[in-house]
Amino acid sequence: MVEDKLYDYNEARITTAIEASDHLDAVRVRLAGLLGPSAPSPFTLTFAGLERHMGEAPTSFVVNAMDLGDALRVLAGLPSWREWYLDHGGTPDGQDADVVYLPQQSHPGLPTLGAYNDMRGEQESTETGSTLIRRAHPPAVTAPAPAPAPASPAARTIH
Repeated sequence: MVEDKLYDYNEARITTAIEASDHLDAVRVRLAGLLGPSAPSPFTLTFAGLERHMGEAPTSFVVNAMDLGDALRVLAGLPSWREWYLDHGGTPDGQDADVVYLPQQSHPGLPTLGAYNDMRGEQESTETGSTLIRRAHPPAVTAPAPAPAPASPAARTIH
């Protein structure tokens, strides 16, 4: 008798949860439509070039983008990135390059530790159509912000 009621209770609970989830998803979609597209935010992309063979740490770059895919496209279009890529094992045609993208160290936000190459200024200059001065040295290295993002979305915890 109790098992029958427990089964009915669990079925009602699951059905209610599914209906609530569907409703919340509809509300989220409606709010997203009212608010319009979100603004680009910082994304960290990490690569290891030839320096990894000498035991050096990989290099992180920060650009503003909508998601990681967009961040990769933005970074690939920046002249300083192209210089770094060619200097660290990349090939002009992109084939057989010795530069490795590290997705496990790439994430939304700024790096949590160490230094990184902040490409947002160059990105802004490129997007506004300004003439860039080619540099013989790598982009400026910036210290991380005081409130960094977690290393990956899966590492986030709710408190």
